[in-house]
Amino acid sequence: MQKKTYCTERKSATTIYFSSDKNYFHELVGDKRIAIISSKNILKSYPEIFHGENTIFINDDESQKNLATVNEIISWLLQLGIDRHSYIVGIGGGIVCDITGFVSHIYMRGIRFGLIPTTLLAMSDAAIGGKNGVNFGENKNMIGSFDNPDFIIADSSFVQTLSQEQYMSGLGEIIKYALIGNEKILNLLQDNQAKILDRNNEIISKLVEESILTKTEIVENDPLDTSIRHILNFGHTIGHSIELTENLPHGIAVVKGMNASVDISLKMEILKSDKAKYIKQLLTSFGYDISYNLGEKHIELLCHDKKKDDSQIRFVLLEDIGKPIIKKMSLEQITALIG
Repeated sequence: MQKKTYCTERKSATTIYFSSDKNYFHELVGDKRIAIISSKNILKSYPEIFHGENTIFINDDESQKNLATVNEIISWLLQLGIDRHSYIVGIGGGIVCDITGFVSHIYMRGIRFGLIPTTLLAMSDAAIGGKNGVNFGENKNMIGSFDNPDFIIADSSFVQTLSQEQYMSGLGEIIKYALIGNEKILNLLQDNQAKILDRNNEIISKLVEESILTKTEIVENDPLDTSIRHILNFGHTIGHSIELTENLPHGIAVVKGMNASVDISLKMEILKSDKAKYIKQLLTSFGYDISYNLGEKHIELLCHDKKKDDSQIRFVLLEDIGKPIIKKMSLEQITALIG
């Protein structure tokens, strides 16, 4: 079985199992008591996973990613008698994974947990790296923690039952890894476009594995997101404002955000025009609408971005394909460049 183990100062080890059977978590937790957090969509598509385990189902959408949902889950855990010797397993998309990690971090001051991401976005990005949390009002991921799971099972077969929108959202994050430095992903994208759009499982597995390897390397070097890990936010600063304002899936909004970052890089004469043209063609060749039109609401959300440092925002730009740079920019600079 292929696997990757990474370590951070906050946890001795997290093991990621590539293309593994989704039910393998039963062997990993052994005879410990399990509480599962999942969504009804997963139950409908994969009822065999649950095997009569104690499960709470939440709606896997942004409207549920809040403290009210966390309170509901904690009340349920208490009723079940889940203690510090038990295990919490999150089975779902990025929202389920984020909430599972956060609940596990705060319940009884910390309980062991594992994740089985079921969307392309979650298995290639969101479930990796130990960032957990919930939204506060319109402020995305404003309340949270750093805590890595004991294990992650990346079973790419889940991808076959995703909606087209969910699939393209996850692919957007994978393209991000290509643009910030993973040449293998870039080559896979260039050479296998038809297979990727047809959801060829062999290619998808390679894309997921390469994404995970890129992110874990960055996370090991910067577990608390204080330096190099900032490059993972390429496309996210503006992307988050688009996601919340226009109610778009995360990765699809990030694609628009990446295009905006390319435009800013070009206008600041950091990125050459031929490279900007190539990136735009790559994004549109997979069918993405990369247009964006930022208004007052988008700008208001930028003001509350977590990456804001006093009056400046840490912004990820490109010097070249595979060469991201982090610049501190004022809101006025950003709005002038994208206006």
